[in-house]
Amino acid sequence: MDLILLIILSLNLISALIIIPYPVNLFFLTITSVNWKDPIPKEKYSELELPTVTIQLPIYNESKIIEKTLVNLENIIYPLDRLKFQILDDSTDDTSRLIELNIKRLKEKGFNVNIIRRSTRDGFKAGALRNGLNKDNSEFVAIFDSDFVINPNFLLNCIHYFKDRNDIGAVQARWGYSNLNYSLFTRAMSIGLDGHFWVEKIGRKSLSAYISFNGTGGIWRRAAIDASGDWSSDTLAEDLDLAYRAQMKGYELVYLTGVVNNQEIPPTLRSWIIQQSRWSKGFSQNIRKNFLSFLFLSPNCSFVCKIQGTVHLTQYLFPFMIVINTITSTLLIFSPSLDTEPFFIFGLLFAVATFCGIVAYASAIIRAERARWVLILIPLFLFWGGGLVVRMAVGTLTGFVMKGGEFVRTPKYNVSGIGDSSRQKIHNHIPLDRLTIVELIYMLILVLGFVKYCTLGGFYLFNAFYFLFLCLGILNLLISEFVHAISS
Repeated sequence: MDLILLIILSLNLISALIIIPYPVNLFFLTITSVNWKDPIPKEKYSELELPTVTIQLPIYNESKIIEKTLVNLENIIYPLDRLKFQILDDSTDDTSRLIELNIKRLKEKGFNVNIIRRSTRDGFKAGALRNGLNKDNSEFVAIFDSDFVINPNFLLNCIHYFKDRNDIGAVQARWGYSNLNYSLFTRAMSIGLDGHFWVEKIGRKSLSAYISFNGTGGIWRRAAIDASGDWSSDTLAEDLDLAYRAQMKGYELVYLTGVVNNQEIPPTLRSWIIQQSRWSKGFSQNIRKNFLSFLFLSPNCSFVCKIQGTVHLTQYLFPFMIVINTITSTLLIFSPSLDTEPFFIFGLLFAVATFCGIVAYASAIIRAERARWVLILIPLFLFWGGGLVVRMAVGTLTGFVMKGGEFVRTPKYNVSGIGDSSRQKIHNHIPLDRLTIVELIYMLILVLGFVKYCTLGGFYLFNAFYFLFLCLGILNLLISEFVHAISS
């Protein structure tokens, strides 16, 4: 066997062995999370003891949704003399004017509201949050993105967990959906978020493993932020970065399924691409920044905690390894000097792994008390997700070699239910770009692999289906991009 063939075979085997544990671990977390119950605060503040809380709203060009966001602030139940709002406005469009118009009403109702603007977007969201903290002295700070409909009782439900517990660094509430029924796409893609909030998060908490802060919909103890090194913009997943640094310092993050704030699911494939590309890059930047410290400098983290943290931090290696595995598999099955029997074995393993993932998402749907017919949308969620593998793989690779970068926000459209007139507001798209060429080449490789596996028959047909599934997912993405490019 020549050296090149040996390298290709090694990459194929390594990528397969890396891929399989992720859905298997998701199945394991499904089991560990079965008996989850939200923790109950040991003590509660009296009304006179309630601490000062500042709610930060980082805003950048959110003209479609900002008025709704600011109106919603009026509904928050908390003593006005201990509640402050920071509008961290980095906008360059009409958003700033809309903020000025709506802030006047809030102030007239007795709310303490400060608008903080910067001359540049240094550090993007992390920079805005850090800049706001430099101008604030509250003991606690809550963070909400502009598309969130804040639960009126959010503060009163969450703040008591900090009472006499200096080791609690943050409380994270679950996300709900303001536009779940907007389209088939939003229904399907919500399954991934349900999997995160109903399986992954509570599964890890059940194992006393580290969890992420989701960037919004939670409260931080200001002292925990300061002790952990403040917000940092050297990764595009600044929320994950701070959460791990805080937990390595000994702070605990509380997660509550029973406290819910609704947010807008990215309603188009293009906005979903923006979000997932940023997350994949941010996660790999966190591997480079925090992984070794997490493994060797986390005295409060058990062996199981470190295993779960490793799977968590490296989860965006999954699509990258799918790309490596499928390319190398195609090259190998066309090699006349190589036995194809190992690919039969990996086909069975991938089948088991797929089953594990489906069970986990089905469990999340049931726990979220969704209608049972939503279960049939799991393949559609996987299909749309499969179409993003190239872009997520590139994001992961880029994150390993590049610090920080531009924080490209996920577009917000202020949409809600089926037939909503706001559908006409959605115009944004990701234009055809250089990655399109990469996706076309990758599709050709998938087609070649599909055809070859079909000729082998038997259990190899699962491999063929796997290749076809990815190919059609990417084709769907490209057609969507092409149609929007023409229509624009």
